[in-house]
Amino acid sequence: MFLPGQKVVCVNDVFPEGIKKFYWKLPVKGVTYTIRDLLPGVDINGEPGEMCVYLTELLNPCSDTPPYPERGFKAERFRPLETDEETDSKRDDVPEEVPEEVAI
Repeated sequence: MFLPGQKVVCVNDVFPEGIKKFYWKLPVKGVTYTIRDLLPGVDINGEPGEMCVYLTELLNPCSDTPPYPERGFKAERFRPLETDEETDSKRDDVPEEVPEEVAI
């Protein structure tokens, strides 16, 4: 899944009504975040089994249920940040400069 330090992008920022009273900050769709930690968590109904991510950029209050962990976010709300290696490196078939006879 994810590893601490990994960059992810939020793909779902639609939260249930009233959830904001439990969080200081919520992730925003399209924004890049850094995974701080990944732990088993509980869903909105208190059922265990959901993977929960904690983000470096967002700190939130702790749960009121023992052992009182910080409130995190469902891992499915994020995807790994993809980079196009081809655009990061130079390509042999594309000249760095446009030849004078082609330039107008």
